[in-house]
Formats: sequence, C-alpha cells, structure tokens
Amino acid sequence: MMLAAMDEVQARLHALIDALDGHDAGAIIAATEDLATAVILLRGAPVPAGSEHRARALIAQTLGQLEAAAMRVNILKDWTRQRIDRNHDIRGARSGGIALSY
Repeated sequence: MMLAAMDEVQARLHALIDALDGHDAGAIIAATEDLATAVILLRGAPVPAGSEHRARALIAQTLGQLEAAAMRVNILKDWTRQRIDRNHDIRGARSGGIALSY
C-alpha cells in the first residue's frame, strides 16, 4: 500500500536527519541506504482509491523533510571544508579548492 510505503519513507528520512545531526558517518551511510530502499518500494506502491488527499499531504511533508536533510548536508559540507582549510593553514599548504556537492 502506498500510504504505508510513504510512512516508511518518512521514518527513514527522520532517521537520516538524526544521523546527520549526530555527525556519525556510519549512521549516515546506513540511513541513506535504508532511505534508498524505502524509496524504491514506494515507487512501486499503488495509491489506493480515495486516499489521494492523504498521499498529497504525505508527499508535501516528505518534501519538507528532504529540504531539512539537504540543509544539514550543506552545513556539514561547509564545516568539513572549513576543517580542511584550517588543516591546510596549519601545515602552510594551500587549499585544494572548493568542496563538491551533488
């Protein structure tokens, strides 16, 4: 059922956000893999007749969670870039350039 699959995506997104907030690389990798599996299962789930409104609400909520996760990824990327730059400064070396994000 699509609604159950959507709830699973929500739960996996919440776990990813918690992992990002915890700065735990292993937990981030595991949460990302779990989220990918939940999304694959959601893609194949049919929307039950009469539940379109609930599905739209869940999708809107999920998009908000995705934005929250993306903001955390960008913050972690910036912090990592700052640490790399500080390490280069300590060693008297030049920075390797901008951090890439996808």
